[in-house]
Amino acid sequence: MEHFMNLVLIKNIYIGIPMAALICYLFLLFCFLNVAEKSSEVRDLKAILSALLSWTGGAVLMRLQISPGIQFWYHVSLMGLFTIPILIYGFLFHYLDIRGKDRFLDGCMAVTVSAVLLNVFTGCILPPPEVQIMANGGISYHYHAKTGIWLLAAAEIFLLVYVTLLAHKKIGEQLEYRKKLVPLLIGTLLIMGGNILCVMPWSGDFPFDTLGGVGMAVCFVYIIYKQYLFSFSMRATTGAVYLIAVVVAFLPMIILEPNIDHVIGQTDSFTKQFITVFVVLQCLWMVLVMSYARKWLERILYQKKKHIVESLVEFQDMAASILNKKELYQKIRSTVSSAVPDSYARIFEKRDDHFVECTADGDRVLDTEEEARLRSFCGTGGIHKKPEIAVFKYDDKIYGFLYVELHRKNRLIYDEADCIRQIANSVSGALKNISAYEKVYQVSIHDELTGLYNRSYCSEFIKNLDIKEHPTGMIYLDMDNFKLYNDLYGEETGDQILRWSASQVQNLCSDKMSVFRVGSNEFLIIAEESRKEILLSFARLIQNTILEQKEDKPKVIQPITFSVGIAWDKNMAESARKLFRQARRAAFYAKGNGKNRIEIYEKSFEGQEQSREKGYEQVTPTIFALMAAVDAKDSFTFEHSENVSGYAMKLAAKMGLPKDDIQTAKVAGLLHDIGKIGIPESILKKKGKLTDEEYEVMKTHVENSIEMIHFLPNMNYVIPAVLSHHERYDGKGYPGGVKGTDIPLLGRILAVCDSFDAMVSRRAYKDALSVEYAIGELEKGKGTQFDPDVAEAFIELIEEDPSFQVKAS
Repeated sequence: MEHFMNLVLIKNIYIGIPMAALICYLFLLFCFLNVAEKSSEVRDLKAILSALLSWTGGAVLMRLQISPGIQFWYHVSLMGLFTIPILIYGFLFHYLDIRGKDRFLDGCMAVTVSAVLLNVFTGCILPPPEVQIMANGGISYHYHAKTGIWLLAAAEIFLLVYVTLLAHKKIGEQLEYRKKLVPLLIGTLLIMGGNILCVMPWSGDFPFDTLGGVGMAVCFVYIIYKQYLFSFSMRATTGAVYLIAVVVAFLPMIILEPNIDHVIGQTDSFTKQFITVFVVLQCLWMVLVMSYARKWLERILYQKKKHIVESLVEFQDMAASILNKKELYQKIRSTVSSAVPDSYARIFEKRDDHFVECTADGDRVLDTEEEARLRSFCGTGGIHKKPEIAVFKYDDKIYGFLYVELHRKNRLIYDEADCIRQIANSVSGALKNISAYEKVYQVSIHDELTGLYNRSYCSEFIKNLDIKEHPTGMIYLDMDNFKLYNDLYGEETGDQILRWSASQVQNLCSDKMSVFRVGSNEFLIIAEESRKEILLSFARLIQNTILEQKEDKPKVIQPITFSVGIAWDKNMAESARKLFRQARRAAFYAKGNGKNRIEIYEKSFEGQEQSREKGYEQVTPTIFALMAAVDAKDSFTFEHSENVSGYAMKLAAKMGLPKDDIQTAKVAGLLHDIGKIGIPESILKKKGKLTDEEYEVMKTHVENSIEMIHFLPNMNYVIPAVLSHHERYDGKGYPGGVKGTDIPLLGRILAVCDSFDAMVSRRAYKDALSVEYAIGELEKGKGTQFDPDVAEAFIELIEEDPSFQVKAS
């Protein structure tokens, strides 16, 4: 034992350094001995380590002069040495996916093996070294190089340059590959350089060859651990366990070595039996130790990796079904915290031109210094190099990244880094799903025309809103005269008005306000504000903004206005839905009180009424705007409507009707033909007789008039008169075919006035008829077309004042 230790560690550096290299490569091979990967890179790495073991192991056994002798172990070492570079090149080709070079490498390997075998028999390259005993009892080896070694060295150098150029071309600007693989080439150079130095005459006794092997081992450890070429932490555990197992297996031999030496000195049969039994028992002991070590190792590795895998699998299963970014980011934090001990996950999103950190408490905007530092880091490509950083990327666009901040001294192990990368990959897919879902969801909750939230989402929003816990106010906006815009200017202009109005309202609203389209021309604002004065001030701001003249405002004659209702008092509403109904009711009351008004909901609203005269005064501008629009299509309609209104008012007074009925007759006369705005000009201005089809179109002006009147606040009382002004006393009129006194009285009055003015007025298709002729027609129509009493009263008006028809209006 003492002899062995002195030989290895004290007196012979030629054995100490190769022994260190052997242990190093043995450890590295053990690291990959229990690996399940079937990739070509792992197979190539095992082959490289085996060749390195052949080289260093042969060198150690040669220096220890173990049987079958120095020459045998020398040639084993040489075979490993010369095949190392070719195996390394094969690893590079597979790792960089350089294809089409397998036959080339196979040829190089065949030539190399042939050269080594030729050297075995002839010594034409590098014959076995000369053994010399030094003064201190140590052993040194002197090599005598032949011409063949320099030819082989030149070929190896040429091959190294060729492979380096191929790798450089393949790697290009990918610095990550360059940093990982350059140490491997450096290690190859160290081996080649060390062995070339050994054959130099001036090299002396120093073992440059095996020292280069140690350098190669250091390079291997560096690229595996530092650059994460392979998982090292788990593999290091594997290597350590197997190495310890080998040491334990050889303990009996080391302990019994002095006794065995003593026993070997004897020659009887007992000695032979003892040695045989000992070798058998030693082998069994080694098998037992290695088997136990393997099971122990598997248990350690399984327990160590199980938690990471389970955390990752759980995350991947959940990430596929998560459709909310906040929930996804929270799951990332919990998974990273579980899989990577003593760490904290920080998530950054790239929005427009800047980064935002997404924390559990909300988004945090980076300050100028942080933003600049992060941009600089991304600009240098650092975001792709650090194992603690993983990028969220889909559709060739970086969406953000995950940064795992370590609160421990030791760095990430490979499996932790791989877990982070796989989390990022799953997140990238999940973010793409979330983006697609959000697009569909946003479409489903937004109004296509205005871009505001739609009615269905409003119902959901109100359902989930607790006005008792959160201050809430609602502003209901009902656009005035919207039906008229459609009828006057067409639906396209009506849509433009809606879009423009919605954009004005949306631009005025703050982040604490939500805007919905809850009807064809009705909007709702839900604000996180319950103070009446602030809500009223904001409603006035909306009205003033809508009334302003702007370049992008749709060009219509009638002003765009809203009737606005406000509800704010949670003491009068037990729920958000009740508050919504109150705001809507206030808006309807504002519309009924003349439009373009703001009303705040009060309980006293209900039961209040308006006089007909007040209602008429409020809508007079609208009525005359409608009449002007009709007149633009048919120049006789405006004057005709004013005449009929004047005749009807006089006739109603003549017949002794109440004041409200006289007012109704006046307004009905003005409105009775506004439905003609929807009749084509080709029919309105036709000079000849209308065809049956054209006449049917003309008759629809009655229903059109009624529809338009419905949108005038508090004007429904004129509808019976307008609806029946083309009915005949004998029941042959339209639209309902009503006859006799079933026809409303004001309708019978309008029928006489309308017919009389039609006869005495000029039209595009006829000249004006005389008053006498018109009176005669009224006489003829008594009891058939006209109510006899009404017709007689109208004739009396004319006879009492012959100029009546001129000044009636």
